[in-house]
Amino acid sequence: MESTEISTPYSKLTDGFEHAVVHVAVVVPPRSTSERPPLRLLFASVWLLASGRQPPSRPPEPYIIKFNKEGAIAVDRIVMTAEEAIQWYRSASEELRTPAPLHGFRKNSDGVPLSGGRLSDFPRWPVLGVPMESEDIALKSERSTLPFRNLGIMRYSRRISDSQEWPSFLDTDGQSKQCQEAFEFLEHHMHVDFRQYPEYLGGMALAVPDCDVHSVRQFIDPKEDGSESLYFHVKSHPGRKLQGLSLTSMEGQEGILTSFDTVPVPEDGLVVIERPSSIHGSGLVLTHTERGVLLQTPMRQFMRQMNMRTEMVERRVKVTAPETDKKKSPVNEYFTEKKTLASSQTWGEAPNKTDAYQRLLDAKNERLLNHSAQVYDQTWFTADQRKEALEHIRKKLKHARSSIFIADPYFSANQIFQYLFAIERDEVKIQILTSSSAFRQIKEAETVTKSDNEAALDTHQTLLQNLTLFQAHHKNSIEIKVANTENSLFHDRFIAVDGRVWMIGSSLNSIGIRPTLTMRIPHGEKILTHLVGLYDNSIPLKDFKVLQGVPKKPCVHCGRGMVNAKESQVVQKAEDGAQSHGTPDAQGAQDAEARCAQDINDD
Repeated sequence: MESTEISTPYSKLTDGFEHAVVHVAVVVPPRSTSERPPLRLLFASVWLLASGRQPPSRPPEPYIIKFNKEGAIAVDRIVMTAEEAIQWYRSASEELRTPAPLHGFRKNSDGVPLSGGRLSDFPRWPVLGVPMESEDIALKSERSTLPFRNLGIMRYSRRISDSQEWPSFLDTDGQSKQCQEAFEFLEHHMHVDFRQYPEYLGGMALAVPDCDVHSVRQFIDPKEDGSESLYFHVKSHPGRKLQGLSLTSMEGQEGILTSFDTVPVPEDGLVVIERPSSIHGSGLVLTHTERGVLLQTPMRQFMRQMNMRTEMVERRVKVTAPETDKKKSPVNEYFTEKKTLASSQTWGEAPNKTDAYQRLLDAKNERLLNHSAQVYDQTWFTADQRKEALEHIRKKLKHARSSIFIADPYFSANQIFQYLFAIERDEVKIQILTSSSAFRQIKEAETVTKSDNEAALDTHQTLLQNLTLFQAHHKNSIEIKVANTENSLFHDRFIAVDGRVWMIGSSLNSIGIRPTLTMRIPHGEKILTHLVGLYDNSIPLKDFKVLQGVPKKPCVHCGRGMVNAKESQVVQKAEDGAQSHGTPDAQGAQDAEARCAQDINDD
C-alpha cells in the first residue's frame, strides 16, 4: 500500500494553508504566422497565504505592455488551492502550462502551454531556506540573494532556469527606452527588480510563511542600576499556537562573541534574558523541531541615540548654464536650494563615550577602509614615483594569461618598450586603443626643428617600427587601433588584464611623474564592453593617415579648441584685455598654443 508521504508529497508543506496566490509573467511572442508560438515563462512566484489572510481578487484581464513587432509582456494574478499551487510550481519543464485558477477559468489564457528552459532547484527540493541577512543594517555592503524583503517569517524555494535568449527589451544591460519601460513594468507588477536579479528571469520562486509564527521582535529594557533585560517576543498567527520552537540568541561587542544561548520558546512567546550590564548587540536564530530554520538575524547594535536636524529652505534658485564649452552649446537648467539649520535635537544617550571606545571604533573603520582599498587595488603615486608606477603596471601585464586591453588616448611608440615587453606569455591577446592625440608632440623652444605635421608623421612611423620590433620577439596576437571620430573618442585611461579592469588617473606616458591614482573597477566587465565598442569603431594603426596641412586641435577634453592663428590671436587679445600686464597678441597666441600642446601631451 502506498504511503501517505508518497501519495500526498506536499502534505507537510500545506499544513495550515488553504490558498495560494500565483503571480506569473509571460512573454507573448509576435504573431508571425497563422499559428502563434507558445507563451514563454518570464517569471512566476507562488505565495501560500497564512491563516487569516483573505485571497485577493483576480484582475479583470492581464496587465500587458506591448513592444511593437517584438511581442509583449503579460502579467496575471491567480488564486489556487495551496496544494495545487505547489503541484504547479513543481511541474516538469516540458509539461509546464499557465496556472488554472480555483474559480473563473479563462479558456484562452489558463492552462495553455508555457515554454521555458530547464529548471534547477536551489536549495534542493523539498528543502526550504531563509535568506542569510547581512550584519550591515544599512545594506551598504551586499544585497540579499532573494529579491523579496521585509515579508515576515518566510521560507523560500527557487527554480532557476538555464540560459535563454530574450527579446531585446529584456536586455538587463540595455539602455533603450523599451528596456527601461519593460523592467519598470515588471518591478511594479512582480515586485522584483530583474536588473539587480537577472538570474530569476525564466525561473520561479515559492514563498511559504510559517504556519504558526507571524513575527519576532527583539528589544532591550535598561534599568536604573545599569543592568538590562533583553526581550524576544515571538508572535503567532491568529488562532495558532507556538509549539516546538527554540530560539538561539547571540550577543557580542566590537567583533567579540560574548554569549550564545538556546532556549525553548514558551507558549506566550516571550523570552527574557537578564544581563548585569548594557547589551551592546544581539542576533537570533529561530528554529522548529520539524520545519527547521525559520528566521536568522545577524548580530546588530541597538539604536540608543538618535539625532534629528531640521533645515529651512530660504530660497530656491534656477540656474541656467551651457551643457558644453562650444559656442552653440544647448542650454541646461537645474534648481538649487539655499538651506539653513533651524533646529537640532538628540534623543537618548550613547552607551559608551570614553576615548578608549572611540579608539576601537576609529580603528575598526580604518581597517574596513583599508580592506576595501586593498580589494580594489587602490594605489596612489606621488610626484617623482615614475619607476614605481612603471613597475606597478608591468607587474599587472606580467600576470596576464589570456588577454590585455589598453585604452589610453596618448599611447605611443615609447610605451611599447616601457610596458609591452614585460608580457611573458605568447598566448596573451593584446588590443590597444589610442587616439590621434598621441601623435601630437610637445613643442620645446630650443629643439623645435620640424613642423607639427612632420613630427606627427615621425611619431606614427616610430610607433609602427616599435610594434614591428615587438612582434619580432613575441608571438602574441596584437593590434593597435586609433580613435579619431565622435563615436570612438574617449578620455579616461584603462587597463584590462584577463577581464579585470583598472582605471588610471593619467596616461601611461606620464604616470608617476605627477600625483595620480590607479584603482580596479568593481564591475569592470561593463566598462570593458563599452571600451570594446569604441575599439570596434576605430581604425587600425596601419590604416591611420596623419592629415597634411591641418592645424593642430587639442584633445576632446580641452575647454576650447584653436582653429587657426587668427582666431587664437582674437582669443588671447580678449583675455589680455582683462589683465594689467599683457603680452603682444602674436606672442600671446603662441604661448596659448604651447600651453594647449603641453596639456595635450601631459594629460
